[in-house]
Amino acid sequence: MRKAFFISILALALGAASSHALVLWNLDNSANQTDPNTGVPWNAVAKVVNFDGSLLSGSAVYLGDGYLLSANHVGMDLTYSYITFDGVEFFSIDPAFNDGSRAYGKQVAAGVDMAVFKLTSIPVNAAAATLLPSADENFGATNSATLIGWGVGRDTASPLATNNVTWGNTSTSAKRWGVNAPRTTDTASYDSYSYEAIITYAGNTNSGDPLNHGLGDAEAAATIYDSGSGLFQDIDGEWFLIGIATAVDTGGTSHYGNDSSNGGDGNYFARISNHEQQITALVPEPEIGKSRSRSHVSVAGS
Repeated sequence: MRKAFFISILALALGAASSHALVLWNLDNSANQTDPNTGVPWNAVAKVVNFDGSLLSGSAVYLGDGYLLSANHVGMDLTYSYITFDGVEFFSIDPAFNDGSRAYGKQVAAGVDMAVFKLTSIPVNAAAATLLPSADENFGATNSATLIGWGVGRDTASPLATNNVTWGNTSTSAKRWGVNAPRTTDTASYDSYSYEAIITYAGNTNSGDPLNHGLGDAEAAATIYDSGSGLFQDIDGEWFLIGIATAVDTGGTSHYGNDSSNGGDGNYFARISNHEQQITALVPEPEIGKSRSRSHVSVAGS
């Protein structure tokens, strides 16, 4: 079991690790702010904000038909009641769609740090992410996945290509993409949550290879306000949402490791394939990888 820190505004107040954007190992904050044109659904990732976007709470991934998926701990209330995909056009969150435990939205399952929420209108230019319905994620140091999130980047004084990347303030917030490798799964446990998480590591954990993990300058680590952002992977030629960012090992700095005695920080993502059926029960017709079997999906609570 891995004890982690959830990544949201509340965590920041407690001195724990919050998250809503990315730092990149050897790229500055101006990098990776446009669609990488790999097929990954760039236009599916939004941020949760106030009415004009001057305050932010976390990230979310669009599922279609006005529904989005985020981390359950991402705050949504009378202040944080809008989302935007581009920082220009804003959509209001429907307060009528709730389960009583949240002001807005419904928790996917007890103990799982994911929630579905609904908009009052349909964002016609947004892309809908495709949920992975079966445990077919590609794990291992060379199996890349793409993380897309909004929020802070590196502190402008934090040098590139170094082990410790200091997080910047909200002025460094932007929509960015980066890559990392799903390495394993484990139980993430913090606050009232306990669930199976996909884990990525910052840097080349337990391998002794070059510092950048072999995935290049754009290797990403989650930071404050990245909660609710999406981890996507190309599986047999189709891009799937495989995880929702929820937690990191430490706050304020992302540590990139380079050998077995200097392991990098873990980032945690609620595993979509375990909960696809519970998510689809809350969303009328989300995008699902229909060619993939559900026969070995583990659904908590069933």
